Amino acid sequence: MLSASFELFEIICTELKGRDSCFITNEDLGSETEDQTGGRLDDVLENLRLEHNVADNQGAISAALVRLEQHFQSRRSELPFSYELNIRQFKTKDKEFIRFIADVSGRRSSGGNYAKEFENATCNRLAKKVTGLLHNVGYPRKKLKTATKYKKYLQKLGFESRVILGNERDGGFDILWFPPFGANPVAPVVSVQCKNGLFSRTVAREASSRTAETLLCHSMLRGNGVHLTAIVFNDYIEPDRLPNKPITYVPLGLSDLAIVKDTEISEI
Repeated sequence: MLSASFELFEIICTELKGRDSCFITNEDLGSETEDQTGGRLDDVLENLRLEHNVADNQGAISAALVRLEQHFQSRRSELPFSYELNIRQFKTKDKEFIRFIADVSGRRSSGGNYAKEFENATCNRLAKKVTGLLHNVGYPRKKLKTATKYKKYLQKLGFESRVILGNERDGGFDILWFPPFGANPVAPVVSVQCKNGLFSRTVAREASSRTAETLLCHSMLRGNGVHLTAIVFNDYIEPDRLPNKPITYVPLGLSDLAIVKDTEISEI
C-alpha cells in the first residue's frame, strides 16, 4: 500500500489538477469530528502522524512534505508544486505532471482498457524525459493487431523470426526504448514494462522472466548484461520496499517519470 506521505502527494495533485493553486484543510485529509464520522478514525492525517511519529497535524504534514522533497531530489527532479505550509496553500509548478499523477492514480489497479491507458501515459511521459526512439508495442495495438504483422515489426528492430510464436500477444514487451547509440542490429534495447498496480516483487519477477526470454531472440545482442529491463509500477519506489536480494530488473514508479534537472558531469 502507499505510504501516508504519498497519499498526501496524490491528494494534492488531484486537487491541483487544472488549477493554479489550492488549499488543503484537515477536512480534506479526513480529520472530522466523531459526530461527523460516527467514530471513524482520522484517515490520512492519523496515518501521517503515525508514519512520522509526531503528535500534531501540522508537524505531520511538514514531515511528509520534507520526505517527498527528498524523494524527488534523489531522482534529480523536484516536487511539481510549491507550498506555503502555514496557510496550507499549494501552487502548481508542473501542470502536465500533476495531471498525469491525478489521472493514473485514480485508475490504479483497474483492468481492461485502463492497463493500456497507463502504458500509453507512461510512454508519453518517457518521451518528455529520454532521447532516442520509443516503440509502444504492448497489446492491444491500434495497427499491428495480428501476431504475424507484429513479428515482422520486431524483426525490423533487430529481432529474429522466433521472437513471437503462435498467437503470442506481445512477447512480454510493452515499450521498447532505443537510446541514441549504435544502429541495428547492434543498437541497445531497453524494455520498459508497465504495471497498473502497486509494486509487487512476484509480479516483477514473472514479468521480467517473460521479457528476458523474448530478449534472447534478438538477432545479435544476447546474454546477461546486454539488455536492460525496467518495470514501471503505478506506485512510488521507496527504499524500505525494495527486495533484500539482488534483482534482474529496474523497479520504477511514477516519480521516476518527472522531468529531471539538466544533465550534470561529475569530475573526480
